[in-house]
Amino acid sequence: MAKKITILSICLVLFVWISAGVGLFYRTDGQPRYVESIHGEVVQLYGSGIYANNSTFVATIARGTDLVMFFVAFGLLLTTLNRNKGVKTKLLHAGFLVSLLYYATTTAFERVFNQLFLVYTVMFGLAVFAFVFTMIDLSSTICFDEGGKTYRKTAIFTMLAGCSVLVWLMDIIPTVFTGVPPEFISIYTSSPTKILDIALIFPACITGGIWLMRKRPMGYVLPPIMLTFLAVIAVTVIAQTAVQIIYDVYVPAYQLVGYVGTFALLGIFAIVINLRFMFHCWPNTALYFL
Repeated sequence: MAKKITILSICLVLFVWISAGVGLFYRTDGQPRYVESIHGEVVQLYGSGIYANNSTFVATIARGTDLVMFFVAFGLLLTTLNRNKGVKTKLLHAGFLVSLLYYATTTAFERVFNQLFLVYTVMFGLAVFAFVFTMIDLSSTICFDEGGKTYRKTAIFTMLAGCSVLVWLMDIIPTVFTGVPPEFISIYTSSPTKILDIALIFPACITGGIWLMRKRPMGYVLPPIMLTFLAVIAVTVIAQTAVQIIYDVYVPAYQLVGYVGTFALLGIFAIVINLRFMFHCWPNTALYFL
């Protein structure tokens, strides 16, 4: 199992570097242009590079994401090469892996078709199978004392942090009554990011917190993985916003404070609480990076 995880993870790193590298550095001579969406709205397309046919709003978000994931892939590579040296490194590896699985999924399903379609497809497949094998390995190799500490604060924070993604409902629920799609739909047919957040990230955090309070074995695995993921997402949101500002994409003040500020604050707390949890839960194992 360990060998499969190593091979899949290293291959995933390589494909993430290709995807993120092209997204960051590939340029064409195209210019922004305007099209009409199926909803009758005028949308500006980015016009250059691999994201030429994506809306400027999504393209700038994608480039900010590429920047962060390029470095997260380094973290995955380091923890992959050292994951069998300690429990903490295994959990950090899983957290980075979930982050790249999220990236691979949104990239494969949210980007307008381009020359990297097969790269996105392979990257998605590698991330899925690496995640499945990693979770099987964690569930079978990490043992816990059922009578140990509850870590109630970590459990509660994990659940509260997971609830943060429900902020998307503020844009989605009104459309049920008005029939007018939210602004983020733009030229797209759906929003995989919102689907993943509400359908998977939210219940994963809630479940992990409940399991931890009940001292279930996987309760000691899922929260640190999700907290690592949430910390990565916080950095990603900051990078996305920075790129949007550089390209003069209008970001309302309420989004800067409500969305970006909230995610950034949660990310800081996630890092602190996650490290505290892992070092208290497994005090005799080191965190290997090199």
